[in-house]
Amino acid sequence: MGGVPVGKVNYTGPAREQVCSTRPGTPMMGPYSVNQMDDFYAALGSGQVKPTGIMNYIQRLLIAERCPPGARVIDVCCGRGLQLPVLYRYAPHIASYLGLDIAGPHLDDAHARARELDRASGNRPFSVEFVQCDVASPWPAAPPADVVIYTSALEHLPREAGAASLRHAAAALSPAGTLFLSTPNTPGDPPRLLQHGVHVYEWADAELRAVLAGAGLAVQDAIGLLPPEPEITAQLLAEQYGPGAASWYARLAAAIPEPFLATVSAAALGLAAAEIMYVCRSQP
Repeated sequence: MGGVPVGKVNYTGPAREQVCSTRPGTPMMGPYSVNQMDDFYAALGSGQVKPTGIMNYIQRLLIAERCPPGARVIDVCCGRGLQLPVLYRYAPHIASYLGLDIAGPHLDDAHARARELDRASGNRPFSVEFVQCDVASPWPAAPPADVVIYTSALEHLPREAGAASLRHAAAALSPAGTLFLSTPNTPGDPPRLLQHGVHVYEWADAELRAVLAGAGLAVQDAIGLLPPEPEITAQLLAEQYGPGAASWYARLAAAIPEPFLATVSAAALGLAAAEIMYVCRSQP
């Protein structure tokens, strides 16, 4: 297909560092990368807007909006508790939140965030607990979860540890529960060129789906979170939805700041996106 004119788009796709292994100097705990994503709430408050920050906010808001009343929520590799603000604001009706992370300093920050949210809201609307653990090892005992959140963290684990963590996530779900899993979509055979040098192992779609199926999970939806380069995005949209989609994208590129354009356009790309959220449920 010929090139589709899209006008000026500043977003240049995911930053691909020329490495097949984790970049030296990345904070590590054993074989795991414990590099933390930017605090996008603080960044937005100071006027800094990045595509990855908008992506991280949108995926967490999407999850909060899909938490049913009375839900028991487990946040895998919860880090500094960045899921909590949107749960306090948009899902105060959940019953409980359990955050799991391997790094004690991350959990200290998460505790502090929960206390700050308590003060701001005037109360604690649901129970909040944090447990330090390796999510590739057996998880602490807890009631079956209605929602398991596993966002932008699987890629920080080696392959086999990541696969083990997915099996534990599947086992933690209630029969009607939902796993929200987001991770880069990196095609090709391993060792793959990492999209981000702070990662340890990035999965290809087919490989990840096979592991999810082996854990007893069925993918219900695949939502794009970050797109490839703009020219490729325009062509993919035209191929999937017709030439009008390319015109729509060109108009968005001219009118919407690029950090917002990235995630908005990626949502329509599905498996062609550079980062994907998989919405999974237990197989019947």
